[in-house]
Amino acid sequence: MEKIHSESGEVLIKVSPLINYSKFGLRSNPDAVPQPLHVKTAEHQVEKQTELSPLHDFMGKLRQPEVLENLKEYVRWQVQWREGYAADAMTLEQALESAPRHAPVSINLDVTTACNYRCDHCVDMDILNKNINYEHELLKDSLTQLVNHGLRSVIIIGGGEPTAYKGFEDVVRHLKAMDVQIGVVTNGSMMRKIHAVADVFQKRDWVRLSLDSGTNETFRAMHKPGSKKCTLEWICEHIPPIKQLNPELMIGFSYIIVWQDCETNDTGIIENVDEMVAAARLAKQHRFDYISYKPFLTRSELNNAEVVGIEKRQEHVASTMAKIRNAIHEAQKLEDENFAVVESTNLRVLENGTYMNYSQQPHNCHMQYFRQVVSPLGIFNCPVYRHVPQALIGGKHAYATPDSLLTAQRNTLRLIETFDATEECKDVTCLYNHANWFIEDLINHPEKLDQLGASFDRADYFL
Repeated sequence: MEKIHSESGEVLIKVSPLINYSKFGLRSNPDAVPQPLHVKTAEHQVEKQTELSPLHDFMGKLRQPEVLENLKEYVRWQVQWREGYAADAMTLEQALESAPRHAPVSINLDVTTACNYRCDHCVDMDILNKNINYEHELLKDSLTQLVNHGLRSVIIIGGGEPTAYKGFEDVVRHLKAMDVQIGVVTNGSMMRKIHAVADVFQKRDWVRLSLDSGTNETFRAMHKPGSKKCTLEWICEHIPPIKQLNPELMIGFSYIIVWQDCETNDTGIIENVDEMVAAARLAKQHRFDYISYKPFLTRSELNNAEVVGIEKRQEHVASTMAKIRNAIHEAQKLEDENFAVVESTNLRVLENGTYMNYSQQPHNCHMQYFRQVVSPLGIFNCPVYRHVPQALIGGKHAYATPDSLLTAQRNTLRLIETFDATEECKDVTCLYNHANWFIEDLINHPEKLDQLGASFDRADYFL
């Protein structure tokens, strides 16, 4: 059992062994006809879900000219491995010798677990303020290794509050020096650090503030900031100077919608549906480029995954959805060439009742090959499973050297085989659902690779 320690040596998290390697070299029934590990995967009609926004059209992004060959190499390797396994001619360890050597195209980078808020609705409450840190130079080495092997975008985000990390500005400048696209998700309490690096951000970079309210009173009740001066309006006042310094930097106002009876961490969450329009007005007034509405998420009791926090058996679902729709309609009246109202895919599928379609996963989550989470707690296969033991790929510095990077790459491919998304993600409204089925279809029908051409270059590598 692996243990994650604090700097003082205290055991903070125990991680059970992730992968049973023996299952790939041994068969319990030697007389059985060898079958691929993927027999759970049923035929699935690969159609683009109509709710996907361009932001979440991940197959379109993976087919961009710069990364299309990465996708094709992965598919060809999966075909070779499955055929070898089915013919009883190859173990996974043998297959890994010919595996592609690409890093993820995109990562979520948790630079710290420290946070200066005490939000009741935080899905990462269990990992906050654990005093688990990177060695800063090894973190930069990891980012350099990843970029050298194909990393194109980084979203600097939670566990904790990224601007609380003392090396935040250095990380941003290090990534931009390597021409990496950057997104930052922040609570807005230390906007001076965003202002300090605003000069290096480019047109496709963005900063998103998690504010979730339209009044100071609701903001402070929901987020419980440590400083009394930290109010919603005080945070918003920092945006115009940053926009003046760098008009190309996209800045968003993130609004998690909380409705009646929402609960997480055994605590009821303050409802904010009635402030959606007020938040949009505030965002436009302070030169935000957009406001993004998304539904409340909680943790599944089954496997600790992030899931949409609403159930059809709740009597108020229909009235809640109607109230949300009316609020969005009112907010959209504020749109102009400089301000947009964005509905997340999760919200769209929740409103139209199709969200369960996004939880019908193939056995293999292929997207974990292209998109991962790098955290002080380790490297994990998906943002939904940040800090969940069965999703662990390697330690926090597993990408710091060429040798350790190779080990992490192979662990990723092992995890793709052992992590059963059909079961683990059956309650997750997964934005990667369509991409996973598309890739699965390519593996099952490799002749389609010959017809798979590049999409237009949207210069967007955020996955």
